[in-house]
Amino acid sequence: MSNQSEQRRRHERFVYHNAVTLILDDGRSFQGSADNLAFGGAAMVVNGDPPEIQAGATGRLRVIFYGRPTDYPCTVVNVNGVKLGLKIQRIDYQGAPEAILSLKE
Repeated sequence: MSNQSEQRRRHERFVYHNAVTLILDDGRSFQGSADNLAFGGAAMVVNGDPPEIQAGATGRLRVIFYGRPTDYPCTVVNVNGVKLGLKIQRIDYQGAPEAILSLKE
């Protein structure tokens, strides 16, 4: 990651290699894994062929923390083959990824 992109991030990213599902508002869903996760966004690698997704598509990212599925509203901001950059929409709720991953309250 370049210094410029590090400076652009407002939220600390946590390494998180686990299965996730991207469920788009148009009903399509994509299985994959997250490379990292934070309150502000996530990097996802989609299983299989590169998906036909355009930047700007909206939906939710389903992550399972400690056996509990949690959906985060998100927008696809970058598509690079099977790698997706997702912006998690800012809403106030319990269970923000960074709080769970860092075990903060």
